[in-house]
Amino acid sequence: MKIRQESNEEAREYIREKVIAYNMEQLPEERGAKKESTAFTVRDDTGNIIGGITCTLFWQHLHIDFLWVEESKRKVGFGEKLLAEAENYARQNNARLIKLDSFSFQAPAFYQKHGYTVFGKVEDHPAGHTQYYLVKKL
Repeated sequence: MKIRQESNEEAREYIREKVIAYNMEQLPEERGAKKESTAFTVRDDTGNIIGGITCTLFWQHLHIDFLWVEESKRKVGFGEKLLAEAENYARQNNARLIKLDSFSFQAPAFYQKHGYTVFGKVEDHPAGHTQYYLVKKL
C-alpha cells in the first residue's frame, strides 16, 4: 500500500460517494429524502447577477452555501430578500432547520438579526478572525 497526494476530482468524488454511501447505511430512514441544490439570484436590468444565494437541501434541512450581494448594492434589502427566498424554499420542502457558517468579517450579525443562533465557533480562524456556525429551526 502507498499513500499519495492526489489533486484530481475523480479521487475526491470517489471518496465523497463512499462517505455518502456509509452515511445512508447509518440513516436508512433518510435514504429516500430529497437532495437538491438550488440558487436564487438578483439580476439588474441588463441581466447581470448582482446578488445570489446558493443552498443544498438534504436530510430534512437546508444548508446555505453562499450568500453574496455586489458591494454597491448592499444595505438595500437584497440579502434579506434572498435569505427569505431560501427560507421559503426550505419550508416548502419540509426542512426542519437551516444551517450555515459565516466568518466574523462576513455577516454573522445579519443572520442573527434574522433569527439564526450561533451553535459553535472557531476562534482565530482564519488568523485574527472567527468562524461562526449558525442554525435556525423552522
